[in-house]
Amino acid sequence: MTVSSLAKKLIGVNSVVIESLEIENNLGEEQLIIKARPTKRNQCKCGICGKKSPKYDNGDGTRRWRALDFGNSVRVYVESEAIRVECPEHGVIVRQVPWARHDSRYTKSFEDSIVWLTLHLSKKAVSEYMRIKWHTVGSIVRRVERELSKDINRFDNLANIGIDETSYKKGHKYITVIVNHDTNTVVWVGKGHGKAVLEDFFKLLTDEQKANIKAVSGDGARWIKDTVIEKCPNAVFCIDPFHVVSWVTTILDEVRREIWNDARRDLAKEKKPDKANKGRPKGGHKEKSEVEQLVETIKSSKYPLLMNPENLNEGYQAKLKQILLHNRRLATAYRLKEELRLIFKLPPEEVSSAIDKWRRRAWSCRIPQFVELQRKIKRHKQAIITAITLGLSNARIEATNNKIKLTVRMAYGFRNIDNLISLVLLRCGGLDIKLPGR
Repeated sequence: MTVSSLAKKLIGVNSVVIESLEIENNLGEEQLIIKARPTKRNQCKCGICGKKSPKYDNGDGTRRWRALDFGNSVRVYVESEAIRVECPEHGVIVRQVPWARHDSRYTKSFEDSIVWLTLHLSKKAVSEYMRIKWHTVGSIVRRVERELSKDINRFDNLANIGIDETSYKKGHKYITVIVNHDTNTVVWVGKGHGKAVLEDFFKLLTDEQKANIKAVSGDGARWIKDTVIEKCPNAVFCIDPFHVVSWVTTILDEVRREIWNDARRDLAKEKKPDKANKGRPKGGHKEKSEVEQLVETIKSSKYPLLMNPENLNEGYQAKLKQILLHNRRLATAYRLKEELRLIFKLPPEEVSSAIDKWRRRAWSCRIPQFVELQRKIKRHKQAIITAITLGLSNARIEATNNKIKLTVRMAYGFRNIDNLISLVLLRCGGLDIKLPGR
């Protein structure tokens, strides 16, 4: 292998002319400088569109691009003249070079390596390993995602989509995520949540693409339903079983906390010392009162109550039986939760009557939260039945939301929301990310 071939391997591009290689010493650190230029047929191209354009001037002299390190110790730079061309569309602009993206000081292979590592490591680890600044990782991720997204159109062939919002930062900072149910990929991410944000997504779609959407699933929020009805006249709105079950589990947990707090208050009153009987209490074994037994029973009862019965181990199963025996109200709430969850396993033709039957039981249970829930289910009954008939579930979107939270945690937070959106699309958008040369 010749020195020129080795230099091309380090740059990651073959269509270049290697002029020379030099070793420089910068503050006690050796650096390899590869002086290169594009081939004759690629010398004068617009840096943005890549079209052939006439030369304008020599620019501001030479420019350097950081390449992958040689042997993990020697920094490598590509040096070339920053010639400017006059593009009919973009005006006077620096010419395109085959080893780097426009408006970047890093080679393509360097940036591709950064993106691959960012999807598997934290930004802090990547910046330390690649010897670049923290904020540079985010800008590289955004630049690579924009280039890769040009080659695909995520809005084509949209038929069944899911819409949900998820928090990415404390202080009620949200992003709206839209997933294609058929491909299980993220098609769009917007900053914030609400009708105005969702309308920004539909503005990107053509009339034909809107007409092709057949079903939209969501969590029952009015801003999602109203926007879908307004923008997609051919689509049906669905509330998937995942969210309905989450409604009832949330209410069951509220009931559990109410009973727990009431029992603790009653126990505190029961144990309040009597001023008439001062002194040391009498010895001997004292049986526990009903309140004490209830407090001990409800303690650590969250998981046995909220988990599916088939997923409980023997210890949790015994705990669940004890809970249901000691408190009638909590037992009623638990049975209502299980009955509603099992409705979604029935054939579609039996769901309507099963929901009506469940609503009657919830109405007569005298638990205010379940009485209100049955009203909510009555309002969304048709959307729930449609979701079961079509087999749509937002469980995929919730899984995507977990990936987003993991992404935020790995990066130790994001100051730039655009960089976060780019990383989410790289991780969940169906893009093929590979290490250079692999």
